[in-house]
Amino acid sequence: MYELACELFPICRSITGAGFRQSLKILDEAMGGGILKIHSIASGSKVFDWEVPAEWEINDAYIITPDGEKICDFKQNNLHVLNYSEGIDDEISLDELQEHLYSIENYPDAIPYVTSYYKRRWGFCIKHEDRVKLKEGKYKVFIDAKHHENGVLNYADLLIPSTQKIKDEILISTYLCHPSMANNELSGPVVAAFLAKWLLELKERKYNYRFIFAPETIGSIVYLNKHLKHLQKHTKAGFALSCIGDDNAYSLIQTPNENTLADKVALHTLKDKNNFKKFSFLDRGGNERQFCSPLVNLPVVCVCRTRFGDYKEYHTSKDDLSFISQTSLQNSFQTLQEIIMNLEVNEIYQITTFCEPNLGKRDLYHTLNQGVTKKPISADFLAFCDGKNDVLDIASKLNIQAYELKDLIEKLKFHRLVKPSEEIHDNPHQ
Repeated sequence: MYELACELFPICRSITGAGFRQSLKILDEAMGGGILKIHSIASGSKVFDWEVPAEWEINDAYIITPDGEKICDFKQNNLHVLNYSEGIDDEISLDELQEHLYSIENYPDAIPYVTSYYKRRWGFCIKHEDRVKLKEGKYKVFIDAKHHENGVLNYADLLIPSTQKIKDEILISTYLCHPSMANNELSGPVVAAFLAKWLLELKERKYNYRFIFAPETIGSIVYLNKHLKHLQKHTKAGFALSCIGDDNAYSLIQTPNENTLADKVALHTLKDKNNFKKFSFLDRGGNERQFCSPLVNLPVVCVCRTRFGDYKEYHTSKDDLSFISQTSLQNSFQTLQEIIMNLEVNEIYQITTFCEPNLGKRDLYHTLNQGVTKKPISADFLAFCDGKNDVLDIASKLNIQAYELKDLIEKLKFHRLVKPSEEIHDNPHQ
């Protein structure tokens, strides 16, 4: 995953353009090739209240100071150019140049990431410590960029089918449009890609898994515009992945009502992680904004390490490859595996016997009584199989992860001591 992030990091990406397409192809190759379905929608297309913007092409950009020094060189760092900037080739005064410069005064050695997707302007992003050194005089400003009204916006998806032929889906979404930022951008896509590889290798999958790799905001709006009715009908739970490559605490941004299966399983999985932080939908910021909007109302939470905007490196050149680590990517990958395994095992069961079943004769309980002994987990699990509690509820009471109950559940099903609640009718002994 870290090597994949390193390969993707230098590419200049935006919500449209060659860099985004190149990045999708690299992700697809990392997953084995021919895995992702890459789609396009024409610039100018109407999608709900939005319009797909013209495709952006950027080749070069720089400023030449009065002393002949080249600064804000796009080829040295693609964050130096205002993303989606118009082209310009001119010579201007320092005062005029200042109106087109972006820097962070309280983070003087960082280049900010600034965008202008839906209003045409040009500009450069510069370290504030360099900006304050600029002298009076004439500056050559050059940006070789174009907007193609006949262009396209690209996105990709992948549907991994259930092995049980059910129609319910788990949605996993991430965005790929930011250039050269490691945590807020590349951590989500690279972890999602490897999560998809892992799911493809499983012999059994209860759910279908839908992966979406799209530009932030406009990409999810495009996807919803095309698939809304299907997603509303079949999405059981969803997870938007962002900023999951750093070494800090896990964060969860809940759905507006905080009561979906996605909320429940994410909270169950993450709550005991060190320094876990739970946020309300008021703290949203990624594609969960679109998936959870009122007329869409999909059960999608956002899973992060440090929440976007809560670390000073966010949207700057300091969010580089040193800010993420192999260990953290692996840890995030394993945590998402846990979320999926908890979903896969979750079900509502009802016990099939009046009173406690005889577990001893089924080798699920000791047959020698030597006084006070600790109840086996099988007895505690069955005590809450009332046709109302699901496995997540019971696991939380037992203070373990739901997936840790998988082998026990298989044994109880083998001995016909539990059945899924919908199979139990009037006679609990059937």
